[in-house]
Amino acid sequence: MRVLRELKLRGTLAAVADSLGYTPSAVSQQLAQLQRDVGVPVVERAGRRLRLTEAGEVLVVHAEALLARAKRAEEEALAASGRVAGVVRLVGFQTALLHVLAPALPRLAEAYPDLVVDVLDEEFHRVLQALVLQEIDVVLTDEYSHLPRPRRPELTSEVLVTETMRVGMPEGHPLARADGPVRMADLAGCRWATGHVGTNHGELLERTCVELGGFRPDVRYRSNDLMVIFAMVAQGGAVCLVPDLALAEREEGILVRDVADAPVERRMVLWTRVGAEVRPSVEAVLRELRRSADQLVERRPSVRRGAP
Repeated sequence: MRVLRELKLRGTLAAVADSLGYTPSAVSQQLAQLQRDVGVPVVERAGRRLRLTEAGEVLVVHAEALLARAKRAEEEALAASGRVAGVVRLVGFQTALLHVLAPALPRLAEAYPDLVVDVLDEEFHRVLQALVLQEIDVVLTDEYSHLPRPRRPELTSEVLVTETMRVGMPEGHPLARADGPVRMADLAGCRWATGHVGTNHGELLERTCVELGGFRPDVRYRSNDLMVIFAMVAQGGAVCLVPDLALAEREEGILVRDVADAPVERRMVLWTRVGAEVRPSVEAVLRELRRSADQLVERRPSVRRGAP
């Protein structure tokens, strides 16, 4: 049943074999045994690929439910004994991990010594697909007012906090002399530092410059590490769009100004699979992430809890 579910999600025997740690031959044998057990074909050839038959599509729905119930039963049995255990795999972006996840880790370790939280600092396009495929359990993504992520029926999302994006510039920049907001059009001739191509941060800069300033940015420096971006601003003479939680105003050689044209905001969004919260381990992690978000807003009133 697990093999059938993976075939539905991944599309090829090779991908299924990689995800489960089997050989392609073993995957074929599992599917053949499943067809013998149910008495009807569950897969069929479509060129060089396999696809599910109508019976296979019906069966994979039950497979999802059975596998989820088995996982839930295992964790609830542990929780009933007073233990929250297992591995929760979490992917997030830099400031979310620093300001929301990291403060939650000591509390989780103290309350649930048998719980393991695996963390990956990463921003990539397929992160939500990896969540659907159950490669990870919890995702913290960034989402911008000018660049919302599409919602997916298999996933549930929740905005933890909303923060303002501002312009970071070197202390010697001509526009840094005034204290007020900066018009994007006035930054048209600047060098820019931003995230890698394909990241939300990189795409946000492009869209903000075009929509609010009427120009395409001259991007000279790209990094997903805020410390690298700050160095390019302070020492390389670049300008950047920076979120409130990056605390750029504390960096030597950098001044921060509001965007005059329109509010540009970033949301920290918490994603899980639909129904994942019934797992005691996942529920414990989500509860502590929400608690961290509450405490973050208390410490930094410029950040707002939830959506605008």
